[in-house]
Amino acid sequence: MTSISLPPGTAVFWFVGLPASGKTTLARALHAHLGPQLAPGAVRLLDADVERADPRGVLYGLGWSPSDRLATVTALAQAAELVPVGLVTLVTSTAWERTAAQQLLGERLHLVHVDAPIALCRQRDTVRSTHAYRPDPPPDAPELYWVTPPNPALRLNSTKPAEWSIAELLAFAASALGLTESLTRPRPQAVVRRQPRR
Repeated sequence: MTSISLPPGTAVFWFVGLPASGKTTLARALHAHLGPQLAPGAVRLLDADVERADPRGVLYGLGWSPSDRLATVTALAQAAELVPVGLVTLVTSTAWERTAAQQLLGERLHLVHVDAPIALCRQRDTVRSTHAYRPDPPPDAPELYWVTPPNPALRLNSTKPAEWSIAELLAFAASALGLTESLTRPRPQAVVRRQPRR
């Protein structure tokens, strides 16, 4: 299949939601399905947790103070628009953080809210190697400031099976990028039928 070429900064899919809501899982699924269809290096996944922990990451050294939050949004937006399709995962707790992303990216921004109740997020967090929820969270912990976005471009119910959310996400991304849905739909697995023994 011929890869599709898109100009840098075509679209940024910005995944927001509480810690452990499923943002990274869905962003990785989109990356896996879009990557083979587009030119090499056309899709970049910017996971805020990874970028913050990696000394080479765009968020290394940043914390959760208001100024650091603005610097975080700015750094992720600037990095995401260097490639045709940027995928960002960040809690993005407050309206002003989302407004900052909107001002930086304009119509290229597609806000995807991964919606899950905090009780479920805390349950999921217990099986992760690095816990997002702390017994005594600091006053600037992002979950303490969370405000549900009223009008995201796409809202995914993370309590449903992941396959459902992935299917919704792929169809949405295909429409936003002007691709046919078949380009991003998971390929069906071949069914091997056993021959009856004679």
